[in-house]
Amino acid sequence: MPNNSDFFGTPEENLNAARQHTATGRKGGNLAVPSRKEVMTLPPAELKAKLIAWMEHSVIEIVPSRGQIALVKDVLAERPDASKLADIIAMCSHYMNDA
Repeated sequence: MPNNSDFFGTPEENLNAARQHTATGRKGGNLAVPSRKEVMTLPPAELKAKLIAWMEHSVIEIVPSRGQIALVKDVLAERPDASKLADIIAMCSHYMNDA
């Protein structure tokens, strides 16, 4: 079982509930929360797409809070290429202000 801190505090129950959308045939929404490892290591374009999917297209059980996105920003700041991620960091800031 993954540690929920690996998924920015998303409870395992919520992750399982999101996965049930597929099992029950319900469609229409992102079903995955990016892990800390993914946020730390994915190439910028792939990471941006994954974060947009999580922030804008997730099923209700896993829609991120402002606090979760603040944690994402903390991880982004730790990346060696953080200076090249200004657009992703800005996107996260906008989400936090608009959510």
